[in-house]
Amino acid sequence: MKFICQCQTLRQEIEYAMGFFTQKNSLSITTNVYLENSGDLLTIKATDLKMSFVSTIDVKTVVPGSTSVFCEKLVAVMKNLPEGDIEISEEGGKLTIRPIESDNNININLKTMDASKYPEIQGCSENLYFSLPQKDYIEMVDKTSFAVSEDNTRYFLTGVYMEKKDEKLALVATDGRRLAFISRSFEQEIPSFSPVIIPVKFLQALKSISSGEGVFSLAMDGDSIFSKIGNRTISSTLISGNYPNYERVIPKNLSYTCKMRVSDLEKAITLNSVLIESKSKRIFVDLNTEGVMISGEDTDFGDSKQIIPCEYDGPTAKISFNCSLLLPTVKKIESEFLKISYNTPTAAMVFTPEPEKDYIFVLMPMQS
Repeated sequence: MKFICQCQTLRQEIEYAMGFFTQKNSLSITTNVYLENSGDLLTIKATDLKMSFVSTIDVKTVVPGSTSVFCEKLVAVMKNLPEGDIEISEEGGKLTIRPIESDNNININLKTMDASKYPEIQGCSENLYFSLPQKDYIEMVDKTSFAVSEDNTRYFLTGVYMEKKDEKLALVATDGRRLAFISRSFEQEIPSFSPVIIPVKFLQALKSISSGEGVFSLAMDGDSIFSKIGNRTISSTLISGNYPNYERVIPKNLSYTCKMRVSDLEKAITLNSVLIESKSKRIFVDLNTEGVMISGEDTDFGDSKQIIPCEYDGPTAKISFNCSLLLPTVKKIESEFLKISYNTPTAAMVFTPEPEKDYIFVLMPMQS
């Protein structure tokens, strides 16, 4: 093979590919990136056998061909080459990289592996794809993916649940102690599909290649999910398992509501989290008609408290939260005010922006 291309264009695609290969065994072909030039296109592929990346860029083909090369070394080389056109050729098990216009007489040789041994990457029928706005969908991912479980023994909770419900697209994530839910309607038609559990790594990859502008395409086929943005296609195996009935987790007919500024609560939590037990991470939220008191206590170093203004007409309530769950939840609320709604101080608490938007968060208090 032999082709000429822009260094920065190829480097960008190889850097994206870095997120899709296996790093456990440097001798495995899945640590390699697959390159194939034909016509005036170069196809780049990477996979860890669960997730895959495919993209194409414009090149000038001199000799068509294909090969695979260790991705990490190729990225390192590309980062240190001068900008401009480069010539890449493969012969005798070596990939040669040479800047065309350079006074440094640079000549790089990387060992390659036979392209025929590279795993086949499955595609998806074009008629299964549907379009969604990039910006809106990435916002939905951002509002939910932070709440997934990191416990691999409950594998079905390590991904984001997606379903079509009431002509809207809904995303849900929970780790058993908190739940994030968002439901949004779109101008684009969403076809009916069976609910799926999407790996967070796929959603993170989708976010990394998204420009945040225009639309992208999404498709589900069997046990896989696919997405196309411009010249790039990513895919992943879906998570199998029965997702819990999230609607039963979201409390209804809540008796009491406390309204406060998001910035006030976030700053108070951040300050008082300095003096909480490192093991339990317990922080206290006391609701009172005169204000909300945020407090922390560390038996070895001291204690702290801060009162912030609120609107509240319920009974005095002392609630304790895991700070590492509370603070990220509050940070996801994009509004000047938020509401905390509940029935009892030990039951699930609902956090919503004020005025209400299309997302809510549910957080379980810590028990005494």
